[in-house]
Amino acid sequence: MKAKVVVTLVVVAIVTVAGSWAADTVEASGGITPAAVAAAAVVNGVDRNVTVEPWIHPSMPGRVSGKLEAGFELAVERVREVESCGELFAELGADGLEMLATGLYLPVDSYRREVEVCGRNSAANSRGAENLAYTNIGGAPTWICRHFARVSTETAAIAVIHEALHHAGLPEKPHERMVMSSVEITEMVKTACEF
Repeated sequence: MKAKVVVTLVVVAIVTVAGSWAADTVEASGGITPAAVAAAAVVNGVDRNVTVEPWIHPSMPGRVSGKLEAGFELAVERVREVESCGELFAELGADGLEMLATGLYLPVDSYRREVEVCGRNSAANSRGAENLAYTNIGGAPTWICRHFARVSTETAAIAVIHEALHHAGLPEKPHERMVMSSVEITEMVKTACEF
C-alpha cells in the first residue's frame, strides 16, 4: 500500500507541475485542478491504518522540513482521532487523510516569491502578519515559507490542515467573496481539531 501512495504522489507531482503557478498569500485560482482529480482517483483505497507521510521536496531546508514533518504527524493524528476535524474535509466531499497523503510540500520557489507572499511587508499581506504557506484551491502542491521553521509544532499542524482544506477545494477571501478569510479558516481549524 505504501508503494501505491508513493506512486500516486509521483503521478500527482507530474500532473501538478503542468498546472498553474499562479498563487497569492494562500491560493489564487478557483476550481478543481487535474492534480486533485488524479489524487482522488488513485488514492480512493487508502487504508486508514497505513502510516501517512508527507512528500517533501528534497530542496526544502532541513529546519523547515523537520518542523513540517512534526506538524504533519500531529495533523494526521487530529484528522484521524477528532471527528469534527475529519468533518471539515467531509463537508467539502473529501477525505482528510487522502488530502494529507496526496499533498506535495515545496519550498517557495524564489526570493521574490518569498518576499511577496511570505514576508511581513508584502503587498499581499497588508496587515503585517507572516504567511506560513500557500496552496492553490484544489491543488496538491503547498509552498512552504522559510519562517515555517520558527513556529510551534501545534501551529505547524494547524497550517498543514488549513492548506489541506484548500487542497480539498476550500476557497478563501479575497479570491472569492462571501467566504471565510485566512484568519477565520485558521480559527475554524483550531476549534474543530481541538488545538
